[in-house]
Amino acid sequence: MNNEKEMDCRGRDFGRNSGLCAGLQRVKTETVAGAKTINVTVVNEIDGTELFSGAIKTDAETLGGMLEGAPELKAKMETSTYGRLLTALLDVEQGDMATGPWWLYESENNEACKTAGFCPAVDETPIQDQDQFTFKYTDSY
Repeated sequence: MNNEKEMDCRGRDFGRNSGLCAGLQRVKTETVAGAKTINVTVVNEIDGTELFSGAIKTDAETLGGMLEGAPELKAKMETSTYGRLLTALLDVEQGDMATGPWWLYESENNEACKTAGFCPAVDETPIQDQDQFTFKYTDSY
């Protein structure tokens, strides 16, 4: 077992079992080429609304590539020390990095997320056909 703490991009301890990601430490993973369908749910936990639920068709190999190639999600990302960070989805902009609210994401079936116990940064999360991701706009993690 790895004794290192999983830290978010603000240097706060996420805890062992959170499974949430806001651009975390890099994890070495393999990518899979070819057409895929990724099931995406986007939830605004601040006001309790579901903003999107559907399937995204993509040839991207990473979650970041899928987000870039899915105009219906209106994703915005910025580059940081940890790689690209998700800062907006569906015209909902992330708050201040220190205080939030933030965009976090999780997956119960993505292999990289399951192996690490959390989802790595978007460009470090390889995707496979039928992966499911939930993106949450939240003020807690």
